[in-house]
Amino acid sequence: MLERILGPLPIWARRDHPMLRYELRGNGKAPRRWLLLLGAGVVGCLLLAAGYVIATELLSRPLSPNLTESVNRVLYAPILLLQVILGISALSISIGTIGEIVRRQQWDTLRVTENGAGLTLRTRWASVFYRVRPLLTVIIALRLLLVVGILWDLTAFQGQYLDLLMSGIVPQMSIPVPIGQPPLDLGVVAGIMLLAFMLTAAVLLPLTSVGFDAAAGLFLSTLFKQRTYNALVQFGLLLLRLFVTGALIYAGFRFISGQLTLPDGLAFGLMFSFGALGDWGLYFLHLSSFGEVWAIVPYGIFLGLALMLFALVQAFLADRLLLWAIHRAQSRG
Repeated sequence: MLERILGPLPIWARRDHPMLRYELRGNGKAPRRWLLLLGAGVVGCLLLAAGYVIATELLSRPLSPNLTESVNRVLYAPILLLQVILGISALSISIGTIGEIVRRQQWDTLRVTENGAGLTLRTRWASVFYRVRPLLTVIIALRLLLVVGILWDLTAFQGQYLDLLMSGIVPQMSIPVPIGQPPLDLGVVAGIMLLAFMLTAAVLLPLTSVGFDAAAGLFLSTLFKQRTYNALVQFGLLLLRLFVTGALIYAGFRFISGQLTLPDGLAFGLMFSFGALGDWGLYFLHLSSFGEVWAIVPYGIFLGLALMLFALVQAFLADRLLLWAIHRAQSRG
């Protein structure tokens, strides 16, 4: 899956690399495949049931007759929960790396080996993607389903739905032309491009977030090698993640529902933070909801572009953190 999305992977990130195979080695006998599928099916049904209960406000009102809106509302809470678990898992897998190797009395050997420490941290970073691959695949697959819903909604009102959503937003997208000639409306072209940025960001954000969390965990492993400190840091970061995610989602939904009033600049900042750090743009994967944000947030139509840039910056920072962790590990041990 990673190669299909990102292209050719480095040699150390390929599954046939010896060190990566060692990282991914099994611990004991693996559960039978049918047991895993059965467990995944049961968990999936429970999550969908919980999503339905939340979407109907504890069964107090019916779902919308609009299919894409109903699917989005039912899937929102389950996907959000899976994303939180994904981020925590990526950090937990990597944060104890150096302490674990030190306890196995292998760290000194790796450090004196040419590029041993660097290759070890790189393969551990890559192994995170393989270990969380089932969860990551489910999240991306469900997001792609919502993307298909957006493409379906674009055909509504004889293909004019996007025009209707963009009418009256700030800024109006048109080019001044000489008097007497009809205005050249770039709304459709610009709207499609900016929406395409949003859809691309929706696929990239889970990947870049996992990469950043894994790299952050490796960097922290160079700072906290003792198991006690490591556990305390993990617990603190868990609480921080839950607090930030919960606070952004709470504030974001209050603003969207009109219960929170903010100046224009803060409104854009809140919606950007809501999408980038809260639900990774999940709420925006419904065209009507995203159009509502365009209407109430000046320049909100650029949120897709902002999230796309955020995903690229996050990928860059993940690479820098990984290199920083390697440098610290090789120089300080």
